[in-house]
Amino acid sequence: MPSSADYGSAPFRWETDVRLPTYEEIAGDEKQLEVYETGLDESLFVVGPPGSGKTVLAVHRAQILAGAGKPPLLVTYNRMLRRLIAELTKGQVDARTMHSFVSRHYREQADVQAPSLEDDGYDYDWDRMFSTLEKRGVVPGPIHVIVDEAQDLPRSFFRYLRDFVASAVTVFADEDQALRADRSTLHDIQTAGGFGDPVLLSVNHRNTPEIARVAEFFHAGEAPVPEVKRRRSGELPRVMAYRMESATVLIANWYNTRGGRVGVAVVHNGTGECLYSRLSDRLSAETVRIYTTDRKNENKIGLLKRGITILNVGSIKGQEFDTVFVMEIGKLLLHSNAVNQRRMYMLCARARDNLFLMHEGHGLPDALLERLPGPEFLERP
Repeated sequence: MPSSADYGSAPFRWETDVRLPTYEEIAGDEKQLEVYETGLDESLFVVGPPGSGKTVLAVHRAQILAGAGKPPLLVTYNRMLRRLIAELTKGQVDARTMHSFVSRHYREQADVQAPSLEDDGYDYDWDRMFSTLEKRGVVPGPIHVIVDEAQDLPRSFFRYLRDFVASAVTVFADEDQALRADRSTLHDIQTAGGFGDPVLLSVNHRNTPEIARVAEFFHAGEAPVPEVKRRRSGELPRVMAYRMESATVLIANWYNTRGGRVGVAVVHNGTGECLYSRLSDRLSAETVRIYTTDRKNENKIGLLKRGITILNVGSIKGQEFDTVFVMEIGKLLLHSNAVNQRRMYMLCARARDNLFLMHEGHGLPDALLERLPGPEFLERP
């Protein structure tokens, strides 16, 4: 395994300036412009690959609605995406997770808690809810709801929005990034929500070509490979074996040399907690942050600030970082299935400029290397 110092010697630091693209920049992408200029009272279904601007367009549409005196509701898949949207809009847009929104809305309309099929309260009994709301004569109100990362939300949610919540709904989705086995397909969303044909975004504005090629290796869907807008960087993504101490040194040295926003994706929260403790000993306290559902600390994390952010696979969805370290790849690739394939696709696509795929162990087993792109695309020790 190369020394961690080998990956921290670049003579520059990124000056991260996270901002939303201007109208002129959006206008350079015909399909993005179509979404941007769609009437505010119209429902809209938008489909696109990682880096095609779905979250950016969701935020822009929300801000335009708010500026027109029609404050929307923006619904997200997870808390960290809700947090990102709150930061991008400086808190001017009401963003909630689906469960937070549905539990409150149903309670207000039905005067009882939303019924669930499981004890955890997350798997709603949608049929029962529909029946109750229909009997009460609940109809959509004059509100526009925008949904981001819709593929991981249940298909019945889109009927719920259509029949009982909003006069207009805008949905952004990519079923090839779904983290759940029971994902909502594009057909599910279109049918349940009563949408017309989707607007298809086809340009990747985020990844370097080198990163995009590795991400596309894990793409198993039917959507065409997007056009990559950025120029080649000359730096291939890398796969490495690690032990916890060597990974800590590598990530700390990389940040000290390169700076920017570094994302660390873990499969298990315990791995994240261990890295957080070790990195916090090496770097200043404000530089390293971690989110888990147990901590419930998303509102304390500055996703747009320079630093190292540790998130698990479910929480990193919808985010982007200058550099991404994907830890524990053996947990995904050596137990290969359709869901883990989509997870790898999503994880690789979080990185703008540099990507490390990290396998815990003394070396890289042949069974793992067989499930990775070749050395012409992915640098190996």
